[in-house]
Amino acid sequence: MISSGRIALTAAFSDLVRVRAGFPSHERPEIFSALPDDGENDAARDLVRLDAEHMARMFAYGRIATSVRPLGGGDVVGIPPAAWEIDDPLPRFAIGSLNLDLWSEPEAPPTHHIFVDRHQFDDWLAALKPLGFLTNRQVDEVVDPQLRAQRAVAERRLQSEDVQSVEFGSAGSRNNQTAADPPGIGPLLLSVEQVSDLIGRSNSTIYADVKKGAFPEGIKLGSSTRWKKSEVLAWVEEQAAKRGDR
Repeated sequence: MISSGRIALTAAFSDLVRVRAGFPSHERPEIFSALPDDGENDAARDLVRLDAEHMARMFAYGRIATSVRPLGGGDVVGIPPAAWEIDDPLPRFAIGSLNLDLWSEPEAPPTHHIFVDRHQFDDWLAALKPLGFLTNRQVDEVVDPQLRAQRAVAERRLQSEDVQSVEFGSAGSRNNQTAADPPGIGPLLLSVEQVSDLIGRSNSTIYADVKKGAFPEGIKLGSSTRWKKSEVLAWVEEQAAKRGDR
């Protein structure tokens, strides 16, 4: 629904979810009607919820103007940014309406349709990068925030060690490195054979684990595949942390 440079909140939100997560508008009801499964269904719901929170912040910051019109028709008035400082914006996004006088009460019966400034929304949406479809590893991180944090900490630790290796690398490591490799670090991209040597698993096992989402995905470079060394080493740290938790 579009009117005088405005777009209905529900339509704008559908566009955002389609761009960010790849979910068509007709799939959103299915996502929320699906049973909790501690897996892809919950991850999809969390993604849609994060999109709602992201968009609500743009409204609260005043970067995208919003307005309302009475359900039965009438004058359009602006919504103050403070009206978007709410704990859970998703119910409001789902129905595209609110109670203008009791905007902080989610259970209050709606009185107005919500609209978004179309030009400001288009400018913002055009600048956003799509998330695309999730890999199994990404789904795991959405479902388990602690796992995402552990992977991030492991990768930061490895990056820090690489920097120190560059600054304080031994003379032996300098003598053995190739001109194409940064000092003390070695190749940043690994072939499947190098990954196999590093983690002690066969090539076929590596590819099978990638397919199952149990190992980082490689980067396609023409007909070959390479793995980021930092991601492989972060995976090693992750496995070690799991053993330590047992």
